[in-house]
Amino acid sequence: MIADRLRLGPDLFPVDEAEREAFLRAAGVLSREDCPEGFAGHSAIWARDRDLLVGQAALVVLGDDVLRAQLVPRGREDLPVALIDALAVRAEYRETGLEERMVRTLVRGWAGAGEGLVYVGAAHAPVLASTLAATAPVFGLLD
Repeated sequence: MIADRLRLGPDLFPVDEAEREAFLRAAGVLSREDCPEGFAGHSAIWARDRDLLVGQAALVVLGDDVLRAQLVPRGREDLPVALIDALAVRAEYRETGLEERMVRTLVRGWAGAGEGLVYVGAAHAPVLASTLAATAPVFGLLD
């Protein structure tokens, strides 16, 4: 099974620019070097199937006070805020639950046992880190 061969980790980054560009093309994602405005890099993770780069994701944290007023719920101004950025998976690996595994790994690494608000996916849906931690993986259940 493909999912059994997948390895995740911050040390599985592209070996060179050519591998990175080939992966981004295969995943259908445009190359972008910068964090979204108002955010700063925190952590990144890559996934490989043997030697093939098959997935990437990054977690960036909010540092802009102007955006904070618009992104956090009223009364929770102290809540840490992050965004899952540069999430990309090769098309043939999207049915493995890899995207969800990468998101959960990044959020656990950032929030730990604490609370935080994470904007996830193309829709930038707000998700509390505690909710993500308290629910089992849903890949395959909601298809």
